[in-house]
Order: sequence, then C-alpha cells, then structure tokens
Amino acid sequence: MPDLDASEDVLESDGAQAAEVESAKRTQILAGARRAFLANGYEGTSMSLIAREAGVSKGTLYVYFSNKEALFAAVTERQCHTQGGTAFEVLNGDGPAVEILPAFGRHFVDFILSEAACALRRLITAESGKFPELGHVFYENGPRRMKAQLAGYLKRRVEAGELDIADTELAATQFIMLCKGEFDMLRQISVIDTATPQRIGYTVDAAVRLFLDGYRAEG
Repeated sequence: MPDLDASEDVLESDGAQAAEVESAKRTQILAGARRAFLANGYEGTSMSLIAREAGVSKGTLYVYFSNKEALFAAVTERQCHTQGGTAFEVLNGDGPAVEILPAFGRHFVDFILSEAACALRRLITAESGKFPELGHVFYENGPRRMKAQLAGYLKRRVEAGELDIADTELAATQFIMLCKGEFDMLRQISVIDTATPQRIGYTVDAAVRLFLDGYRAEG
C-alpha cells in the first residue's frame, strides 16, 4: 500500500515551497515598483516600466496586481510596516503608558525621519494634487493604521484604569503630533537630515509628560 502519510508530507512540502516562491516573487515586484515610483513619479511610471524594473514579465505582474493603483497601495503598505514595524510591535504590549509611550514615540520619530519614509511622503505630496487617490491610499495604509493601533493600546490602558480618555482616536492623534514636533516639517523641507537620539528623546519625553498629565486617571 502507498504510504499516505509520506504523500501528505510531500504535498505539504511542495505547498510550502510554492508559497515561499510566490512570496519572494511578490517581494521582488514590490521592490522594483518602489524604485520605479520614486525615480519616475506615479504618473511617469507604467506597469511596463515596473515589470522591467522588477525583472518580471508584464503578464506575471498582472497575476499579482490588477493595476498600478493596487500596486502602489501594496508598496505603501509594505514600506509602512517594514520601516515602522518596531513602533507597531511596541504597541502590542500591555505595559503601563509611562513605559510604552516613550518607546513608541522614539521608534515613531526614527521612522518618520528615515530616508525611505521621507521619499515616499515627498512622492505623495508631489502627485496627490493630480491623483488624490494616492493620498487616500497612503493615509489608509500608513498614518491611519498607526493611529488605530495606538488608539487600541490607549483603550486597553483606559480599561486597566490607568488612563481616562473619552476619545482614544483623538488622543492618539494628539500624542503623535506631540512626538512629531518640528521634526517632520524640518525633515521634509531638508532643513535637517536627521536628529540625535538625545533630541528625539527629549522631545518624546516632554510629549509623554504632557499627554499623561492630561489623561492620567485620578486616583
């Protein structure tokens, strides 16, 4: 009789290898698309150009992405999660706000000052007047997700009795803006290339103190 267990193991192995190949191909396409978008802008980038940059056929490209907008959305989502991943991970914890918020704030500011994040935001700023859908794609996959995760963490601290916040989404926006300070604007207009860890820490710690003074639960 055939060994059914062995056959199942082979099928599982083949399936895992196929999934790995598909993931690698998708990563390859996204890397090529990112290079094409940043070099040529959204309007100046065609699916044909992306296929050449990614080293795949146009037919293969359409297997993974239906159109240029869907591909741009995927590039945006991947970059936000790759570059901002540590900030997201910090918010998965349930430690006290006095510990989690400073860590999140530092990682968040590091992320918005990174060259990769700045390059993408400059592209959005340059192209969104003509293609407003790009702004929506960027917001949904980047800032909105970050705000939603921070709001979720704040809600858990409200439930734990540490914070007293009626609108956690508004509070999340407030904290993010406090951490940004002038960093984001100065980086975008090339007044600064980065900021020292000391300066980032000073700004974030001040943001945490102000935030907790306003939202710490009494007693």
